Amino acid sequence: MKRTIIRILLGCLAFFALVLGVFFITHQCKRIPPRSGSAVYTSAKEKAHSLKAYAVRNGYDTCYCFLVDYSLPSGTPRFFIWNFATDEIDFADFCMHGAGKGNTKSTPIFSNELGSNCSSLGRFVVRKNQHGKLLGEKRSRAIVGLDPTNSNALRRGLLIHDSYFLDYQSLIPRAHLPLNGASCSGCVTITSKGFRKAKEIINGSSKGILMWNYCGGR
Repeated sequence: MKRTIIRILLGCLAFFALVLGVFFITHQCKRIPPRSGSAVYTSAKEKAHSLKAYAVRNGYDTCYCFLVDYSLPSGTPRFFIWNFATDEIDFADFCMHGAGKGNTKSTPIFSNELGSNCSSLGRFVVRKNQHGKLLGEKRSRAIVGLDPTNSNALRRGLLIHDSYFLDYQSLIPRAHLPLNGASCSGCVTITSKGFRKAKEIINGSSKGILMWNYCGGR
């Protein structure tokens, strides 16, 4: 009887280990960056090259930049870390958009207005030594707008930060992530894994890291 129970328990453990393994592999595959030559990749490359030229002119970091393509469904990776040395995307991650008035999970609305709780488009610089009061240094960094479309970013308290809500929601296959004002009121909200990757780059640079949020031709 004991041996039968042990076999059953071992069988159950093996089954759960297999399920977890498949789940992990599937989740990691969801983070695969867009392929070179695709429209998404070409757009990201154009933005990255433009940011590098801007970085050279203005004294910002020329090793990496961050890109957010809001034209992509939120259920797919749309936050990219671009490596200028290899001239390719190093890492792709999920990214929420703001839950302000007019936004739906499938259609983001962009705004630079105070209190809009909407995402903003344009170029930003990430502040290495400034973070959100609630999330702290481990989970957030302040972002400063460099264009008229995001000039109020610092006054709005916009950040690049992680979200445990997104960590969970990104595990579920779907075209669009649900809106959540507590997790994203206009900030660049990515997963914990994504922010750890971004933070390594932010902390490792002596200059500001540039980021570009865009949507199609905007």
